[in-house]
Amino acid sequence: MKNKTYTFLLCFIFACLFISCKKNGFTVKGDFSNNTHTYCVLDEIQPYDVIPIDTILLINNKFNHFVPCTEKSFYRIRFTKENNISFIAGDKDVISITADLNDTKKTQNISGNEESVLFLEVNKKIHEMYLITDSLSKIFVEYKGTDQFDSICNHLDSCYYQNFEYYQNYLKDFIIQHPNKLASISAFYQKIGHRPFFSVTENRELIEKMVKELSISYPNNQHVKALKEKLSDE
Repeated sequence: MKNKTYTFLLCFIFACLFISCKKNGFTVKGDFSNNTHTYCVLDEIQPYDVIPIDTILLINNKFNHFVPCTEKSFYRIRFTKENNISFIAGDKDVISITADLNDTKKTQNISGNEESVLFLEVNKKIHEMYLITDSLSKIFVEYKGTDQFDSICNHLDSCYYQNFEYYQNYLKDFIIQHPNKLASISAFYQKIGHRPFFSVTENRELIEKMVKELSISYPNNQHVKALKEKLSDE
């Protein structure tokens, strides 16, 4: 009886030590169809740089990877420069990512925390705008040098600005609805080509509200601090 009690106590002590020694961090899982890659790269998207964190081996088009971290941040699973999937993760999160790599932007799905779901919503909406802009650019090139070019160009400009305003309003509503989410930082910094949807000067009230709410939810987060710096510098 004493031996059983001693064994139980030892097991309990080892279990407590294992739990206490376990690192802070999150787990990210991936499952991809039409995959031709043997590995992918995990990047952390920091406020002023993108840092490669690890190389992850794909086994049967899947992976399960633990990432040490202490705060929420933006990350990216990268297969190529053009083919990648972004998400938000922090301590204790379990993120699941699926996609058809033949059309990653259209088929990607992310679950595991609210931030990543919201971030994906923003990214998909902006991808819609990119597709529209790309179509307009192709029409521009097709008619360049023709007699119809001037009238077509005016029509294309009108379509572009209508769509730009539509997606700008979408992003503004998103930020207003989710001012305390990191995904709203991404929404604020979105741009088409070299043209941003927002600026601190023209949208100061919006960014001040966002900074205030984010500072409560994420007081020490590097992305929130960077946003505060941008607000104070302009």
